Amino acid sequence: MDIVVAILAILAGAAVLTALFLFKTLKQTKASLQEFLIESENQKEAPKVEAGDVYFKIDDEFKIVFVEENSAKVLGYATEELIGRPIVGNLLEDSEGTKEFLKETFNNAAKKQTTFNTQMLIKRFDGKNLLMLTRIRPILNEVLKAKGLSFLCKDISKADELKNQLSDFQAIDPFTDILNEKTLKKRFEHDFNLANRYNKELSAVVVELKDIYDFIARGIDFETADKMLKNVSSICLGVLPDDCYAGRVDKTKIVLALKDISREQALQKAIYLFGNIVSAIKNLRIDEANAQMIVITYSNRKGFADSFDAMLARLNRHISMALKQKEYGIVSSDSRYSSPVDLENIKS
Repeated sequence: MDIVVAILAILAGAAVLTALFLFKTLKQTKASLQEFLIESENQKEAPKVEAGDVYFKIDDEFKIVFVEENSAKVLGYATEELIGRPIVGNLLEDSEGTKEFLKETFNNAAKKQTTFNTQMLIKRFDGKNLLMLTRIRPILNEVLKAKGLSFLCKDISKADELKNQLSDFQAIDPFTDILNEKTLKKRFEHDFNLANRYNKELSAVVVELKDIYDFIARGIDFETADKMLKNVSSICLGVLPDDCYAGRVDKTKIVLALKDISREQALQKAIYLFGNIVSAIKNLRIDEANAQMIVITYSNRKGFADSFDAMLARLNRHISMALKQKEYGIVSSDSRYSSPVDLENIKS
């Protein structure tokens, strides 16, 4: 008997919960339908439309039946120019994909009687497309049958542009205004793989400032050392050809990624950089001998068997050996090279 009572109690509880759920769902559905009906009945009234928004309605033949006045101005039209026109070819691109999208959206809205959110390209009078976040609702008649759709569009093209600008900003090392380490390596590896695929020239020059930075920071102050790092970064940026870039690695390394640049051209840039960087350091009241406490190395892609990691390893090996032996200047795997600036510390 107790078991029967317990079962009945559970069933009664489940029935109550089900009833509450159905009541809540019905209430939400009723509220949505009332909102749709209000929007359908007030053809000359639009929901809250903010500056820059675009609000319009189409019928079940996909012809424009209403455009909010300010929305028409945003698109470069007068209201009467759009009324009665098909949406395809005017506000939307004339393509089979657009037509299929409209049919599918109308059928879903008619069946489910709900709101859809998507992104759409809305055409202006001048042909320019605006990327817009769009809320689509069914327009219902008195028997709750869909007779059209309403579109409330918010321009997100500027937001997308700001997002790209933010992405670019996050890629920059704020201290030196060149690429940060993560962005540099990602971009350089991508370009290396492309060069390997199409057998194009690719080189790199690396300027290591560790010893001179430590010398200035300890002997003078960190402010002067930081200024030296910024000045050298500016010099490196100044020698970059179009479509090439530079970034900071391990705090004191400046890497120049040189697309479509041969090994010989990279060497010439290394020579130029050495002379100009030494001069810039001397201008910070550093004597010439100590101003030459920098290491510059260069390398290039060595055929299809080479890899990005192998190239980085070569560059790092040259720098590590030079720093360990305290031999400064231009370092590579080439034979001994003497530059026209008469540097004593050029190492093979």
